[in-house]
Amino acid sequence: MTARSKTSDGAFGFIDATADVQSEESALPVDAGISGLRVLYTDGELAMPVDLSIQTSTGLHRGVHMSRLVRAANARAARSVEQWVRWISADVNKTQPGSSVVCKYELPYEDKFAGVTIRARERGAIAYRYVVDGLTACPCSKKMTGIGHMQRAQLVLVLRSGVPLDSLRVVERVSECFSATTKEEMKRLEEAKKIIEAQANPRFAEDLVRECVKRFPRALYVSGRCFESIHLHDAVATWSSKPGWMPVF
Repeated sequence: MTARSKTSDGAFGFIDATADVQSEESALPVDAGISGLRVLYTDGELAMPVDLSIQTSTGLHRGVHMSRLVRAANARAARSVEQWVRWISADVNKTQPGSSVVCKYELPYEDKFAGVTIRARERGAIAYRYVVDGLTACPCSKKMTGIGHMQRAQLVLVLRSGVPLDSLRVVERVSECFSATTKEEMKRLEEAKKIIEAQANPRFAEDLVRECVKRFPRALYVSGRCFESIHLHDAVATWSSKPGWMPVF
């Protein structure tokens, strides 16, 4: 099938509508797809922007039909992000089997947000990555001077689950690991109480990781970072269920 098309210089050419270069043969299968696709997820009532990466196997073909991946991402509303991600994978698998989907979004809780990343296939376990902010007071300076210098801190938690998780509850439990939680709007008295709370519970980055593993004994990976207030470097700590292993999302 061909179609006549006028070029920029006024001449007429022909477009071969039957061309399908992606389906040309190739001996080596690779995973390929799209990354950084911004779309709206909706549960029928609430819509929020998400960032999608969708990959699938080329099989014995030269390339992936990427337009099909985009079309799958703009499908019907779902009751959960996990269900929606699985639907996307199932849609892609109809013509290009072997797909996986990574979905990133910001989860609102209290008066702030936590980063959530979900990686899933049509079936099987779901991988989760949570990024949660908090506050720490230094145990060392607290011991030496009675005042622990304070800084913002961050925990990263990676889990795998056979069923969808209550992400809000996970984030709340991760928040319990810090010296104190952060809060956007506070009056002077509230700020003073927040400082006292943190000083009463000083923690290193290492302590944050240990506290998180204690609350999530089936975690795959945990990392902590304290954005130092009196140094130009940060303090970091990590733990992995498999020593040396780091997750890739």
